[in-house]
Amino acid sequence: MPERRTGRRRALAALAAAVFSFALLQPPPAQALPLDNVPEVGVDTGRFKLPINCKIILGGVLPIFNLGSDVDVQGVAPVQLGPGQEFWLTQGSGNITIPSWLTFLAPLLGITKADARVTDLSIGASNSTPASINIAKEPVEIKDIAFEPGQPLKVGLPLKAGETFDVGPYTAPGSGSVTFKFDHAVAEITLKSDWGFTLPITADCTASQGNALLTVAVGGPAGQPPAKIHGAPLNFPEPASNEVVGIINAPYTCTLGGQPVDVGIAVGGHFPLSIKKGTNFSFTNASGALTIPAKTVNKLLDMGYTTAAGKVTKLELLTEGGTPASMNVAANGIDIPTTPLERDKKIVLSLPTNGTLTAGPFGAAPGSTRIAVALGSAAASFTFNGSTSASATCGTPAPLVYLVDTPVI
Repeated sequence: MPERRTGRRRALAALAAAVFSFALLQPPPAQALPLDNVPEVGVDTGRFKLPINCKIILGGVLPIFNLGSDVDVQGVAPVQLGPGQEFWLTQGSGNITIPSWLTFLAPLLGITKADARVTDLSIGASNSTPASINIAKEPVEIKDIAFEPGQPLKVGLPLKAGETFDVGPYTAPGSGSVTFKFDHAVAEITLKSDWGFTLPITADCTASQGNALLTVAVGGPAGQPPAKIHGAPLNFPEPASNEVVGIINAPYTCTLGGQPVDVGIAVGGHFPLSIKKGTNFSFTNASGALTIPAKTVNKLLDMGYTTAAGKVTKLELLTEGGTPASMNVAANGIDIPTTPLERDKKIVLSLPTNGTLTAGPFGAAPGSTRIAVALGSAAASFTFNGSTSASATCGTPAPLVYLVDTPVI
């Protein structure tokens, strides 16, 4: 009985992992943010480990026990959506680890392998159309899943190495926000022995500690092209249970010397998928990056500038449903190293160039059921060509760019 649930469970979780691909953010190391890991402006990359609970049902009728585990997934999503915009969760992949005690017990029942058939893996996008998509509408089958007694079992999807899942299309609402979530998963498992005995079970799985994975604000002009992102970097370590790790690169429109310029400000770190009432959280191992798109580089060159240096003096985080209401994580200043400008080439700079940032702690306001943290306004002082000084001010992105939307449970 433990064996059968192990087989089907792993298939289910693996699939869930693939779907969960959407969003969450990518992990910065303990030092500066690796530039190769920074996605393009407007892109959210990440990995998360969501606690799930699966009800194990014998013969499709009799519930016999619950199995707790985690889905470990990574993927890519847009950081903002326009009214009525079509969008996807892309580059999805993931896995689940089955506890070693389950594989240890399997041989006691004569179970050596299992077949799994996933019939439901539903990913929701609140306020969108459709509200949920079952990526296993055409059931996914995995044959002859083998067991190694006494060893943890990690099963991943897609089944072929190097492949990924896309989930969509969804259509965004006219305003407000969209929250991605894991809705439901069902796997039919047939446990098998070498001597012909079979035992059919069903695993019915839901999130166990809140399922808000990623929130994307909706705003701006209608008629934006479909948001289906491919080619984003996904290089991050496995997070802890109930944790997200990743990078969001937010688009900013700034004023520099009276001229409008566009840049990207990326923020990466570790943070929880949910928190308990009366507790708080911080972004850990946090760091960032400044992206100067080629179009902005060309504008600076046309203004007569060939090198740029400076200091970020403000990067505000805004809190919904929590305290403090705002926090400047660049209050002590973050140096921008002297950088040559080259026409038609974007610039990506780690901020800080060494070490990490501090962000937090954030706590829930009285009665709040969620804490959402978004990027606010920013400011920097620049020195061009080694002598010309100029200040840049950047308004809060519109619509908002959320770093995290954490349920309070």
